[in-house]
Amino acid sequence: MNTNEDTEFVKQIHLIESFKGAGFLSAVSLMGEIGDFSAFRSPKQLFAYFGLDPEVKQSGKFNGTKVSMSKRGSRIARMVIHTMTLISISKNKDGSANNPVLRDYYLLKCKSKPKMVTLGAVMHKVCNIVFAILRDEKEFKIITPEEHQINYLEAKCDVAV
Repeated sequence: MNTNEDTEFVKQIHLIESFKGAGFLSAVSLMGEIGDFSAFRSPKQLFAYFGLDPEVKQSGKFNGTKVSMSKRGSRIARMVIHTMTLISISKNKDGSANNPVLRDYYLLKCKSKPKMVTLGAVMHKVCNIVFAILRDEKEFKIITPEEHQINYLEAKCDVAV
């Protein structure tokens, strides 16, 4: 790592490490599974590559109602995303949340969905965050949905002018 500090791959590993819940080994494992990030144009492609996409059961006129994760993708990457998700929604020793936005989302979803379904939804969010970090080449910063909406509207007004 130290000898190749200026390569794109090592820079991407350090960007993923900026996400609270992803350590060095998680970042290396995830980037090792992703490989060349330029192959992914959308988060949905990354979901499918990790096996987080929904598995649809259809045959002829039959449409199944039970939908689960396909798990067709990389088992190692899925385990890393799962671990990052668990760390993100957990609390510190002082009682504060590691990622308050994801924890609030998890608790809100838990009111109406089973816990594993909710965990899958948060895994999608974490995968979206990883995609955005690598696409924008910026370190992760926790922003509340309200702050995000304000930033989005300001950027939209700047473009329109």
